[in-house]
Amino acid sequence: MTEFLIVAPALLFVCFGTLQFVLLYQAKSTLDVAVLEAAREGAVNNGSMQAMRAGLARGLAPIYARHADAAGVAAALASAQTAATQFSIITVLNPTPAAIQDYARPRYYPDQAATFTEIPNDSLMYRDSSVPPGATSGMNIQDANLLKIHVHYCYDMYVPLVNKVIYYATNVIGTIGAMGILTREPASSTANPDPYGNPLNGDALCKIKLKDGIATGRWPISLDAEAIVRMQSPLRASALNDSPNPTGD
Repeated sequence: MTEFLIVAPALLFVCFGTLQFVLLYQAKSTLDVAVLEAAREGAVNNGSMQAMRAGLARGLAPIYARHADAAGVAAALASAQTAATQFSIITVLNPTPAAIQDYARPRYYPDQAATFTEIPNDSLMYRDSSVPPGATSGMNIQDANLLKIHVHYCYDMYVPLVNKVIYYATNVIGTIGAMGILTREPASSTANPDPYGNPLNGDALCKIKLKDGIATGRWPISLDAEAIVRMQSPLRASALNDSPNPTGD
C-alpha cells in the first residue's frame, strides 16, 4: 500500500502526459492539413489573407468537433474561425516583397472597373525560365508564383495538470515543485507581480494570465506548420493585407 501511494501519483501523471502528447500530435497533424488548405485557398484567390484564414478555419474544425451532427459541425467551425482569426498568425514567406517589386504589374479588369497590381500568372509553362531573374529578388517569375506560408497557431491543452505543467515549462515560468506550480503562483509573489508569471520564454500570441488559466483551464501552446503551392491566380499585393494578423495581448 505504501509503495502504491508513492508510485500512483507519478504513474497517473505519466498517463495524463501521454494522453496530452497524443492530442498534441493529433493537433499538429490537423494543423499541417489545415495550412495546406489555407495555401490552396490563397492560390485561387489572388493570395487573399482573408481567404487563407477561411481555409485554415475549415482545416482546424476537426480539433473543435465535439458532436457528430449538424449542430456540432457548426459549433466546431465557429470555434475554428475564432482560432484562425484571434489565435493564428499567417506569414507569407513567398513571394517576397522583392519578388512583388520585380514582377507586379498593374492590370485593369473591365468587369470590375478596377485596376490591381499583381504578379502575372497566365501561361507560366510557356514563359522562358532562362530569362535573367529579377534584379531585386534574384528569382524568375515561375518561382515568384509559388505561394509559401507559415502559420503560428495557439492550441489549447486541456488534460488536467499536465497542460499547466507543459505551459509553465515551455514558457519557463517559475519552478515546478516547492514555491512553484504546485503551491504558490509566481504571479502572486510580491517580488514578481507580472500577471503572466514573468515568463523567460513567453510567446506574445499564445500567452494567458495565470489567474485566467486557472479559472478557465485554458493553457495554450504554439504549433507551427508551413505549406507551399503554385498560384492558380495572379497574386495581388493588396490581397495579402485584407485580414491583419492578431497582435496578442
